[in-house]
Amino acid sequence: MKEDRFKGKIAIITGSGKGMGKQTALDLAAEGAVVIVTDIDQVGMYGTVNEIIVQKGKSEGILCDVSKREQVDSLIATVKEKYGRIDILINNAGLLLSGTIEETTDKIINDTIDINIKGILYAIRAVSPIMKEQEYGRIINVASITGKNGDNSTVFVYGASKGAVISLTRSVARQLGSFGVTCNAIAPHAVMTAMMQYWPEDKKMAMAEKIPVRRLGTEQDMSWLMCFLASDQAGFINGETVNINGGYYMD
Repeated sequence: MKEDRFKGKIAIITGSGKGMGKQTALDLAAEGAVVIVTDIDQVGMYGTVNEIIVQKGKSEGILCDVSKREQVDSLIATVKEKYGRIDILINNAGLLLSGTIEETTDKIINDTIDINIKGILYAIRAVSPIMKEQEYGRIINVASITGKNGDNSTVFVYGASKGAVISLTRSVARQLGSFGVTCNAIAPHAVMTAMMQYWPEDKKMAMAEKIPVRRLGTEQDMSWLMCFLASDQAGFINGETVNINGGYYMD
């Protein structure tokens, strides 16, 4: 039996043209949310919207480059004007590149910070007065195990950006909690999204053997957790960054 945990809720998910963002959009819509799909990829964005509509859900797409403050402000203002409220914000858009420290160019540093940190800051800043006024909100940020433990395959600015996401999640949780708004993050590892396809098959198999549950993560795993954190059932969880990696990293 399908639940309706999000009936009447208005949700925005950045970077939801593919991957875990898309899966989360599909799942939120299936439980009654009106889902605003945003991405820089127009084809992927409308692909997600169309899938939701085919499944009798409610959705629309709005192109948005989260690294551009004006576009983020416009996104939030447009949704507020049309629907009157914003209940759920999932900051999923991100940039991940592999490379050594020496290969991390100025452009990679700037692009990673602009998307992975500034994009989240812009969105939360724009949505905060709306959620405070309505005295309700759920904000979920996508961090990473690299923000806690570092990494030896991604460019080193990636882990730094995800560490910042963990810190800003706590700051937002402290400042908005008294207004009925929670802010949490997830810290995935070894999730086989399109972004992770640079891993060769032998690395995937070797990693699965190191994970206690003996498998890699899926987009559905990530969506189930984000949907829970976006629900009223998680109303007493605030400022947490939840590990989701099959037990590979525990803290």
